[in-house]
Amino acid sequence: MRKITRTALAIGIIFSSCQKQETEIRRNWFSPDGTMFCSGGAATGEGGTTSYLLEENLSDAQIVARILSNNNLDESTTIFLSPVVHGDVTTSLNKVDPEYLAFPKVLESMSDKWGWEYVREFHVDPQAFLDKYCDGKETGAMKYCDNF
Repeated sequence: MRKITRTALAIGIIFSSCQKQETEIRRNWFSPDGTMFCSGGAATGEGGTTSYLLEENLSDAQIVARILSNNNLDESTTIFLSPVVHGDVTTSLNKVDPEYLAFPKVLESMSDKWGWEYVREFHVDPQAFLDKYCDGKETGAMKYCDNF
């Protein structure tokens, strides 16, 4: 009987220690304010950081909806998301929704992606760049500023 109890206890401990931990990640966001963003690239306006669990597998559109709701912002508010995530992991996302990307008006200095090398590649052939990284679509900043 003792062996069965010990074995059951050992199995219980093993299974309880194998629980998958949730991964919290954070992304910076901002909402541009006025023409200064388009003319000079200054990220002026409201902004902040939002956090969510990686396991939630949220799309960029869902993250923006959460930001708008949590900050009592009008649904027509333009929100740009950083392609860099922080928290339990720190990395650049490989796949970003171009609709919420401030590139090329805002560069990511904390990452090897979406920085100066990307700008140089963009200026060589803008359409080839968009085809390669954005499924051929303009970024949100390009649409917002109506120029690039």
